[in-house]
Amino acid sequence: MKLKYTFKICSLVFTLMFLPLMAHAQMDVPEGMKHNHPPKALPKTALTPQLKISIDEDDMSGFNLHLQTNNFQLESPRQEGGTPSNIVEGHAHLYINGTKIQRVYGEDVHIPGKHINEGVNQISVTLNGHDHGAWRKDGKEIISTIFINTHKKHIVSHQFSSFPVLVTNL
Repeated sequence: MKLKYTFKICSLVFTLMFLPLMAHAQMDVPEGMKHNHPPKALPKTALTPQLKISIDEDDMSGFNLHLQTNNFQLESPRQEGGTPSNIVEGHAHLYINGTKIQRVYGEDVHIPGKHINEGVNQISVTLNGHDHGAWRKDGKEIISTIFINTHKKHIVSHQFSSFPVLVTNL
């Protein structure tokens, strides 16, 4: 009888200890994007990349996201190289509501409506090297985030960029 209770207690302890790890391993992350990459420190000689995103509803479906960059060569890994030594290069990663959706190699990307929930959504873009590590300056990731609310006429409710592109009024 004592052995039966010992086994039950051990099973319970095992489950409580390893359930969070098993749940994390089962997260719904697209195949090929299930790995983490260490961040990339910006070289001291490089200009600080700047990023600002904007979004509009698509006339047909979903949304169109625009990336505006400065001091960064946004490109496919196939086009790597040939940039000035003070400019870093790479691609972007698109996150919607905390989930990585895809890589971005150009300044415009269509977001299918299936990725957007009713109400408030967080859309973030990071600038990454071709090894997928996110570029950082002084420990801060180069990221731009926009919050949209699908229930509002003007869908953008808040915007933040760690190193924004400066916009001048003419």
